[in-house]
Amino acid sequence: MTFSVRYKTFDQLSFADVQVYTKLPPHPFWSHVDSKVDFSFADRLCAVLYSGRGQYPYAPSLKLKIHLVQAYYGLSDRQTEEKIIGDLFIKRFLQLPVDFIGFDHSTIGLDRSRMGAAMFRACHLYILAQMYQYGLWGDRNEQWIIDSFPTNVNLKFPGAYRLIQHALIRLAQHLRKHGTKPMLEALEALPLDGATVRLSKSASASARMLAFSKLVSQAYGLLAWFENENIKPLLAEWKHLKRSRELQAILRRILQENSSPVDPGDGADEASEGRNEETGTNVPELVRFQKIPLAERPKNRIVSAVDPEARIAKRSKTIYGYKTQNLCTTGGVILDVRTIPANEHDQDATADMTATIKRFFGVTPSALLGDSAYGHGRNRARLAALGIPVVAPVPIAENPTGLFHSSRFVYDAEKDVYICPEGQQSVGKQYIRQSEGHQYSFAPHVCLSCPSRKACTSSEKGGRRVFRSDYADLYEAARVYNDSLTGRAELQERLVVERKNKELKNDCALDGARTRSRVTLQIKAQTSAMVVNLKLLVRKLGNPKPGFLRRAPIAVG
Repeated sequence: MTFSVRYKTFDQLSFADVQVYTKLPPHPFWSHVDSKVDFSFADRLCAVLYSGRGQYPYAPSLKLKIHLVQAYYGLSDRQTEEKIIGDLFIKRFLQLPVDFIGFDHSTIGLDRSRMGAAMFRACHLYILAQMYQYGLWGDRNEQWIIDSFPTNVNLKFPGAYRLIQHALIRLAQHLRKHGTKPMLEALEALPLDGATVRLSKSASASARMLAFSKLVSQAYGLLAWFENENIKPLLAEWKHLKRSRELQAILRRILQENSSPVDPGDGADEASEGRNEETGTNVPELVRFQKIPLAERPKNRIVSAVDPEARIAKRSKTIYGYKTQNLCTTGGVILDVRTIPANEHDQDATADMTATIKRFFGVTPSALLGDSAYGHGRNRARLAALGIPVVAPVPIAENPTGLFHSSRFVYDAEKDVYICPEGQQSVGKQYIRQSEGHQYSFAPHVCLSCPSRKACTSSEKGGRRVFRSDYADLYEAARVYNDSLTGRAELQERLVVERKNKELKNDCALDGARTRSRVTLQIKAQTSAMVVNLKLLVRKLGNPKPGFLRRAPIAVG
């Protein structure tokens, strides 16, 4: 199915425009991009976004170029608007008249939202296809590399009290902004004053518990208001119901993850209904909800009502928000980028990213290189099913007690037992689903009389245990290959991705991006990947020279 859409054109450039542009020297980047890359695919690709009626829209190929300019210089929407107005090199690249000032910053933002992450991904694949035609990637023996880097976002991550307030305020504001008159009249009877109460630092523990309980009670009251039999008929034809339900789900989850009802049976006297484990103080009688202690809250909990998919992960450095997965070739071509929550394991998105590129282009790499985060057995098995071997360090399982390492125990595959350094065999095994493997145990009476007991196990009554992963054979084959000369050389090739991470993170300003959603950050990552690939294309095909050529061309003949 094809869509015929007529786009707004600027007709032919005037003689004055041509005279100005011909006086400009070639730009060391944009002039080469304009001559090597065909952006007309965007006009056909994005035609489904327009109806074909009404005012003619600007060509998607033009707007895609604007997004690339924005990513190249790391500009905001307003700064991009000023750049287009005042930079003749950019105007020439966009093929705009010299006196054109029509692009408003809001137009740029609205177009980004209209296209969405899926369209930007498709544009990235089209540019990748042109690089494939130029022979910049896709060789039969080519290797791919994958890595991730922190993408901290400019968001506030409040405590439980303020977090619930934020979620409640967002739901109430949405209702007041888009609700119908009967809905707003029914809402007036609902108390929501707890959403605006700010406690001072000198507030007592009892006052804080009372304010928290009141806030949670009102939040649950608002959620119950939507389920009221008198309110449901008012919501039946409400066109903003879908967004409202999303905000309700966010508020409900935040309440469940941060608060719990106080059990009336816990009270020791008439003045108290229980004891708050977080503050260590008695809970006043009027308190019906209390905070869940921080250590007992879910690890994958919502930490921002504004961006509910953002997470906080504590590694060597704390990551606030997201991580960006970068899949590239050893030649430096970025094949795919993906934004994932900060607490998601690096290996989870690997198989899907590689399978997507393989399916689109029919190219299978000779190997996928990565660090130890991608060397887990599950990831190796998934990629082996795609015909892609993984070259990555094998995760090291150290004995936390500092006693005999499991490598000193020999596995007998025929008998399915382990033999300890003293020659004794294991007598039983138990499957550990979470760790994906079996735990082999030795007889306690044998270990109690063993001369190496103190150097082997710290258990006073039980026997030694040894864990064997379901992927033990894959790990052993990987260790042998990594120790070979070929394996060591391939692991060194992984450093290419670090340079690409630097370009995405620093040059394209992905780290510390001022975004408020995972989708927006994913779009920014896609445009940044396109810019980095275009830089590589210019270096390989354009033979650029730094600066500008200011000498007049020499006449021939």
